[in-house]
Amino acid sequence: METNKTPYQRQIFVCTNNANGEKASCGDHKGEEVFRQLREIAKERKLHPNIRVAQAKCLGQCAKGVNIMVYPENTWHSDVRLQDVPQLAEKYIKSIISLPLRGEG
Repeated sequence: METNKTPYQRQIFVCTNNANGEKASCGDHKGEEVFRQLREIAKERKLHPNIRVAQAKCLGQCAKGVNIMVYPENTWHSDVRLQDVPQLAEKYIKSIISLPLRGEG
């Protein structure tokens, strides 16, 4: 086994769990679309993959969904809606000058 520091400056995990109506899930609140929009913004700003927007199948809090977990800030957002995407992008999908870019340092 090899152990290294994470290759990303920031990781944004978006719950995209969809229980198809069997129980509450982030999919009920467009988790997949929130994920797609955030990832597309990261790509448009040429910050992906240094800032990694990834799907999380379930973060265990779907009754409060859509849920987003952000590292290294160790921040949790719940009840996220599509209209929150621009604010989240402004806060998290920007250059992080104080950390080296992937592959540097």
